[in-house]
Amino acid sequence: MKVSLNWLKEFVEVPAEARRLKADLVSIGLNAESSQAVGEDVVLDVEVTSNRPDCLSHYGVAREAAAIYRKRLAPLEFVCKESGAPASAEASIEILNPELCARYCGRVLRGVEVRRSPEWLVQRLDAFAQRSINNVADVTNYVLMELGHPLHAFDLTRLEGRKVVVRSARAGEQLQTLDGVSRTLAATDLVIADATRPVALAGVMGGEKSEISDNTQTVLLESAWFDPVSIRRTSKSQGLHTEASHRFERGADIEMAPVALDHAAVLIAQLAGGEILRGVIDVYPSPRTRTYIELHRSEIQRVLGAEVPWEEVERVLRTLGFQVERRGSHGRSVRFRRCRTKPWSARRESRTGLPAC
Repeated sequence: MKVSLNWLKEFVEVPAEARRLKADLVSIGLNAESSQAVGEDVVLDVEVTSNRPDCLSHYGVAREAAAIYRKRLAPLEFVCKESGAPASAEASIEILNPELCARYCGRVLRGVEVRRSPEWLVQRLDAFAQRSINNVADVTNYVLMELGHPLHAFDLTRLEGRKVVVRSARAGEQLQTLDGVSRTLAATDLVIADATRPVALAGVMGGEKSEISDNTQTVLLESAWFDPVSIRRTSKSQGLHTEASHRFERGADIEMAPVALDHAAVLIAQLAGGEILRGVIDVYPSPRTRTYIELHRSEIQRVLGAEVPWEEVERVLRTLGFQVERRGSHGRSVRFRRCRTKPWSARRESRTGLPAC
């Protein structure tokens, strides 16, 4: 994964010297193989192992850097400026395979103007070998690299029944994906369909029939969580590996789905105009609870072969986004669980020159 030094600095204070950052990332298991100057930026090529999907984003790497350098990580705080009718009056979402799609969120934007992205966005995508398409599609790719959560934008008027149905494909169904390939689907493939036909290969790639075009005015923006094994199976059977499938098949963050959705919705409204309709269509059949993990002092010593002060243990865990409680009369263990991801705040004016919403 390519990581921009300037982009990291938007979330955490890191050393200006790329060589030091590379060495420190290697020390925690993120092998920074090389670096390249891109304009006034430095882009690192970081090898992220398959068990660390949390680091497949700039925010994820920034979280690790915050723990290394004892710096504050910028919080994800965000508020959408909504207007108009409720989104649920314009579109509907149904999940027929909740074991393969545990959550599917959608927002509707109306009155957008699809055009070329501003130069800052084109340049940022170009630094990561991402071809600029238009201001709506580019935002979904941008948020993917920033937060690590894949999204997709549909032209809502091109969805039959203005609905999305997450279901297994019917053997032999056809779908022409965005790469121009007509694909024959198997019953093991999970698809996003409208009222009559598949419109996307879930977690892998969208379809041409519902893609954003220059004439698009109403957008259904989606953010979901898919079963890793299902996505890996589909990706292999179709011979199609994408940035989205790379993350989903390693385990995406189900709590990041609505946060990434809101972030993308606000950026699209800023870059393409229009309005964000009221509310999120959030289909989440079995919400997950945040459970505690108990960590004993003896276990740390057994694994590391050395004692680590509890103050340092707590500091690292809190920096990584965990809520921590010390347990026992003599502090023999700590109990920790992940803090709930908060909504994102409009803090983009300094970078993009866009007004806060």
